[in-house]
Amino acid sequence: MKKQTIRPYLTAFRIRALLETQYRGAALGGVITQAFFGLVLAYLYTALYAGGDPAGLRDTVTYVWLQQMFFRVLMTSDSELQNQIMTGSLAYTLCRPVDQHAYWVCRDLAAQWVGALMRMVPMIALQFILPLEVRMALPESPAAFLQFLLSLSLGVACVAQIHTVTSAITMKTLDSRGFSGMISLLMMILAGNIIPLTLFPETVQALLRYQPFAQALDAPIRMYQHAQGTAEFSISLAAQLAWLAVLTAGGRALWRQHLRSITVQGG
Repeated sequence: MKKQTIRPYLTAFRIRALLETQYRGAALGGVITQAFFGLVLAYLYTALYAGGDPAGLRDTVTYVWLQQMFFRVLMTSDSELQNQIMTGSLAYTLCRPVDQHAYWVCRDLAAQWVGALMRMVPMIALQFILPLEVRMALPESPAAFLQFLLSLSLGVACVAQIHTVTSAITMKTLDSRGFSGMISLLMMILAGNIIPLTLFPETVQALLRYQPFAQALDAPIRMYQHAQGTAEFSISLAAQLAWLAVLTAGGRALWRQHLRSITVQGG
C-alpha cells in the first residue's frame, strides 16, 4: 500500500482515539465497575480455593484481573457506525474515497486501545493497595510479557474484525440489537470473562482454547501467566493469525456484498 493511501486511516485512528479520551466520566465509571467485579470474583475464588492449590488460586486471580482490565476490548462497539446504518447517514460516509472496511476497523481499534488503557492504568495502580491474596501476579518472565503483548495485539485485531462482521449483518437486517447482542454474550462467555476458560474440564480445553473468541483475551492471559516454549507459542500464534485472516476475509466479503445492495433507512 502506498504511503499516501495510509494517511486517511491513520487520521481516522487518531480522531477516534482523541474522541475516546473525552469520555472521562464513562472511563471512571468503567474503572469503578470493573474494580468492583474484580474484587468480588477474586474473593469468590479465594473462598473456593481455601485450603486448596495456592498456585492455581494465584493464576485464577491474575486471570480475573486481566480480564477486568481489558473488558473494554470485548465490549467496545462503534455506536456511530450503528447509528449511521440505522438512520441512513451512512450514505454520506460512503462518499469518502477510502476502503470502508479498513476505515471502520481503524476507528474500532482506536476505541479499543484507548478505552482499555484509560481503565487499565488506574486498575494497575489499585493492585499496590490490595491485600496480597487478591492481588494479581507479575508476568512469569520478560519473555512471557513480550508474548502477552504480541498476542494481545492480535487478539484486539480479532475482536475488531468480529465487530465488522456484526456491522455487516446490521446493514442487511437493519437490526442493531439482535445479532450484536448474541455475539456480545458469546464473546463474554467464550473469551473467559465470566468464568476463566482454564477452569473448564480438560476434555474441552483444546476446543475452548482455539475457538475465535478465546483469541481475544484468553490466549494472551495464558502467555502472561506462563511463558510458552517455541513450539507451543508458534501454535498459539498460528491460531490467532488464522482466525484473524478468516475473520478479515469474511468481514470484507460481507461488506462488499452488502454495500452493493445497501438499503438506506428512510430512503
